[in-house]
Amino acid sequence: MIIALSHQKGGVGKSTLAYNLAVELNKKFNVNVVDLDVQQTITACNIIRGKFGQKQLNIVSFDDKKNFIEFLNEDNDKTITVIDTGGFDSGMNRVAMYAADLILTPVSTEFLEVIGLEKYKKIIKDVSKKVGKEIKTHVVLNKIHHSQQNFTDIQNFINKSPKQFSLMSSVLRRRSDFNISLSHGFSVCEFDNKSDSSKEIKNLIVEISNILNLKKAQKKRK
Repeated sequence: MIIALSHQKGGVGKSTLAYNLAVELNKKFNVNVVDLDVQQTITACNIIRGKFGQKQLNIVSFDDKKNFIEFLNEDNDKTITVIDTGGFDSGMNRVAMYAADLILTPVSTEFLEVIGLEKYKKIIKDVSKKVGKEIKTHVVLNKIHHSQQNFTDIQNFINKSPKQFSLMSSVLRRRSDFNISLSHGFSVCEFDNKSDSSKEIKNLIVEISNILNLKKAQKKRK
């Protein structure tokens, strides 16, 4: 089962979200992480994680598309693979989009984010045309100001492109917990299990679980 964090725009929070999802899902399921980001943020956080005595994630990376495809072809219901794609358009990232059972695209509600989604929509259309099936991404509102409640502009944009986009119900606010927890290699839930940030991540995981029907996935043996 493959979850890809994908967007051609950098700085939207893909790595932070991928890391938090991977750490929390790894507590119940067998999780692999593919780090395709040139900055290798998840890999660095995982090293820090080990230094703080936490169980590290199983992370792999690929420079060759053929090897990456071979890895993805081994996908099964016994393992969840979380892919952190880079903030750019590439053949590797397009492979991840095609292979994913669920694509998550984090965006804020700033004007430039809408422009970024417009460009990403063209990539989704290109991939869909090439592989002969409709590719859709689930947009996650991320880095949202704590007081903002109106998301009409981005909702309207997404509603105009139902073949390419679907808006998740979960909303992740801009909070310092995310940066602080990453600096220790923790997820926000490990850093403070009762924080608003951890509640938001847990809500997102529930939503993801419902979409992918993770209840049927094989749980990790204790």
